[in-house]
Amino acid sequence: MNALPDPAAMEPVARMPVAARGDDVMDLGEMLLTLWRGKFWIVSAALLTTIAGLVWAIGVADPRFRATAVVVLDGGREPVVEFSDFLPMMTGDATVVNTELEVLRSVSLLADVVTQANLTADPEFNPALRPAGLSDLAINGALDLIGVPPAPPLATERIERRAMTATIASLRDALIVRNVPDSMVFEIALETGDAEKSATLANLLAERYLVRQLETKFEATQRATTWLSEKVAVLEVELETAEGATNQFAAQMELISAETLDILSQQLKEVRDRIAARQATIDRGDSTTRAQGRIDQLRVLEAELSEKIARQSQDLVALEQLEREAAASRQIYEYFLGRLKETSVQEGIQQADARLMSAAMVPEVPSAPRPTLVAILSAALGAFVATIALIVLEARTATFRTADALEMATGLPVMGQIPRIPARRRQNVLDYIRQKPNSAPVEAFRNLRTSLFMAGDAPVPRVIVSTSSLPGEGKTTQTLALAHNLTGVRDKVLVIEGDLRRRVFQDYFGAHDTPGMMQVLSRKAKLDEAVWRNPDLGFDVLFGDEAPANAADLFSSRQFRQLIRTARKSYDVILIDTPPVLLVPDARVIGRLADAVLYTVRWDKTREKQVLQGIRAFETVGVQVTGTVLSQINARGMKKYGYGQDYGNYGTSGYYQS
Repeated sequence: MNALPDPAAMEPVARMPVAARGDDVMDLGEMLLTLWRGKFWIVSAALLTTIAGLVWAIGVADPRFRATAVVVLDGGREPVVEFSDFLPMMTGDATVVNTELEVLRSVSLLADVVTQANLTADPEFNPALRPAGLSDLAINGALDLIGVPPAPPLATERIERRAMTATIASLRDALIVRNVPDSMVFEIALETGDAEKSATLANLLAERYLVRQLETKFEATQRATTWLSEKVAVLEVELETAEGATNQFAAQMELISAETLDILSQQLKEVRDRIAARQATIDRGDSTTRAQGRIDQLRVLEAELSEKIARQSQDLVALEQLEREAAASRQIYEYFLGRLKETSVQEGIQQADARLMSAAMVPEVPSAPRPTLVAILSAALGAFVATIALIVLEARTATFRTADALEMATGLPVMGQIPRIPARRRQNVLDYIRQKPNSAPVEAFRNLRTSLFMAGDAPVPRVIVSTSSLPGEGKTTQTLALAHNLTGVRDKVLVIEGDLRRRVFQDYFGAHDTPGMMQVLSRKAKLDEAVWRNPDLGFDVLFGDEAPANAADLFSSRQFRQLIRTARKSYDVILIDTPPVLLVPDARVIGRLADAVLYTVRWDKTREKQVLQGIRAFETVGVQVTGTVLSQINARGMKKYGYGQDYGNYGTSGYYQS
């Protein structure tokens, strides 16, 4: 097992469980850096969308012309004759303004314009007159293929009704009505594909709006006149009836009045006084026969006067009632007769509650599309889409470009940062390492050796496993370069090819038909007989050969453990190149026999999820990864991402590394 202590003793990086590592949140600084790196794409997208927008605005889109008529409401004008009880009057408050806005957009008003301008014959407003589009042709073709019979023809009346409805809807879409804030001014704008048509329709709509107001008032006046005429005729009959009844009653009765009743009442009082005087004479004992006879005559006269007063009072009350009814009828009749005359006069002098402030002029330039505005919006759209795409792509990439990010995600020290080796073929890798001892890649391997073997008081690892998440991350090149680098500080170094499935070592060294690991495990050859030696390299190589059994089972065998024990006795350092941990379990099995496990992560290629899964796979079998190596760093890419100053010139793209 690992002979090294906790790697935290080698690098001051906090360790954390793998399950808790990683952070998908992109901070503002990183986001701005991402946008700065992608400025070329943002500018290119903005430029392309600007060009596309201008091509559309200038060469493809149909120009639109907007003409505007201005109407002002005269809500405060007083009528010539006051008869607001019968006719609607404009008040000018917000409710009226909003109502008039809706009137200008009303179907009935637009229908008048459609009829007067014959817009149902205009393909711009009547969709039925336009050529069939590709979608319509495709639908009709699909219906013909599946055998759907065509719809029966519609009746002429229904076709006309549909055309009118569609034309009104198109006219409403082309209409723009706006109330100027804090005023009673309306702007009536029409936008069509023809400048003269726009002005004509805007003026026609304003004219129809004013005419509609007059028509509304005329209709109200006519309704009021008709109603008043009927009412006056009825009241005239009622007045004649009331006056006739009064005259007839007065002719049938005696000529009476309140003064006559007063005289009769005075006479009655005098008679009663005389009766009282005569009765007093009788009471004194005077001759009574003559006095009594006189009293009887006076009593007869009293009764006659009383009866006459009662009768005439009743007749007078009835006469006065008839006269009052006749007077009331006359008053009502005269009132409505006066209103009828006022209404008849007003019918000839009606005025609309609005007036045309300025007629629409024929526009000289299109209102849409405006190339400048289209260019600005297109550029903004392109830049926005590119920005979002860059941010989303960056967030979904989740690869490693710096050692800090790798340490933060894994909780393990980054023991080496290896640039790409400028060798396009495997055979040239070792030649480059030997011939360029002061190059940046070779210096990076020296730093890796220092981190691995000179970590303070930690025991020196002797069996080192090199692995990665997936193929092509540079672990094999790293193993061979580290072995070559160790030959200067260690006496004997052995490299074991632990990837028995690919077996690429022979491509590196050009050695074929050489003994391999199976010769040792099957005891057909000893270790020192099976290894391949080259004086120029300074280290020994044990090639992998085709295994008859499963490789993981082979590495778990007692024979392989014995091989490692024998190698420990003969060599100072044993480097084992293993297959990717996410593909096969070989690396985890071999790792149980190692003193250190180096996990290689390819720069800006290996995803964070893959790295964490690989490290977790080692932890599940009790093997602790010693540290990570950030490999195949591209100097040009580092500068592109804004990190080049931290790494120096590590070479250019297009170099081979396995």
